[in-house]
Amino acid sequence: MKKKWVSIVLSAAALVGLSSNAYAAAGTTAADPVKDIAKMYRVKHELKFDLNGQSAVLDGKAVQAEKPILKDGRVFVPLRTLRQTGAAASVTWKPAQREVRIVMNPQVMPSWSDLTFKIGSDKIYTPEGTALADETIPKPFILDGITYVPVSALNWLGMSVATQDGIVSWNWSDKIIEILEPSWATDDAQATFTMLYQQDMYEPQFMYPFGAGSWGGGTGKVAAKGISQDGRLYNRVEFTANLRPGPNPMQIYAVSAGTANFTVQRRIANPQTVPVTLTEEGQTYLSLSQPASGYAKVKAGDDIPLAGSIRKPNASFDKVTIVAQRYSPGGTGLAPTVYVKDSQKELTIKDDKFAGSLSLSKPGTYLIAVNSPKYIPSTEMGLLSTQWAEFVVEVE
Repeated sequence: MKKKWVSIVLSAAALVGLSSNAYAAAGTTAADPVKDIAKMYRVKHELKFDLNGQSAVLDGKAVQAEKPILKDGRVFVPLRTLRQTGAAASVTWKPAQREVRIVMNPQVMPSWSDLTFKIGSDKIYTPEGTALADETIPKPFILDGITYVPVSALNWLGMSVATQDGIVSWNWSDKIIEILEPSWATDDAQATFTMLYQQDMYEPQFMYPFGAGSWGGGTGKVAAKGISQDGRLYNRVEFTANLRPGPNPMQIYAVSAGTANFTVQRRIANPQTVPVTLTEEGQTYLSLSQPASGYAKVKAGDDIPLAGSIRKPNASFDKVTIVAQRYSPGGTGLAPTVYVKDSQKELTIKDDKFAGSLSLSKPGTYLIAVNSPKYIPSTEMGLLSTQWAEFVVEVE
């Protein structure tokens, strides 16, 4: 499989952040984990009903559950049973609207995780109240206080349904990314790690935040195949990531299983050995003399000197913008919030030089971005800036 890179941009900052270092590279480090940091797999489930009797079997065990019924040659299932299976996170009846809302467990990863069925309606509705286009179903109904929906409609909720010889079977699976090593520390500038993924699932990617509002990442390389473990066959994929000083939040992402988070802490013994990170554009245009290091420890309110020159003069270069982003993880899901913009400062370019200072008032870890003048043409947004450099400041 060819190496493929993806980028998720969650802000309107256009190219700012997109030109940051690609946080994946070749190589290993002595401090890397010696075991897989994660494992991705399916947990299969099956519920079987006998239309002609009272039996119900969930994952091989007899259970008490409302059974399906036949009406006009169609099989209908009670929605309360869906809740009993654990596949649905919630099943909510709204008596005034005569409708039931089903929110599926996110680990099921269905086509639609949140749908509404209305009594007497042959449509399925989204949370916004919009009917799924070109889809009609046998009408749900209420019998003896129990709400029934056609078994065929459960396909939209990630459940495969079949009826044969009077037996109704529901099949679904939970898709799990199990983090085995949620955090570790290293003194090195790179971390290489591996994970297992079940062979019949999509190969996972790793994601890394560029800064406030943008994430990127890419595929790794398959290091081994056909690994037998816990009754499943796995492949092993290997990733290597460049590390910033301090905490490096990362995320495993797979189309077939969602996301899971982990963190790599890079320890710095000597800040003078850490260079300022320059993007490809930064290497072309920027010479940064201050700060001299890519990592610094300061007291709250201290001045942080900033100075540099333009390596490739351009008459339109008027200023650089310094953006301070505080490390403040707290979001969930794909590409969550990790850095929050704290402050911004513009430094005027004069005679191809600029100088100034920055101060940070709150303790914490900060990612400082040096953004270019607006010089990149865009049809829709006019001239845009991009990131030229970044460094990390720890405020005590």
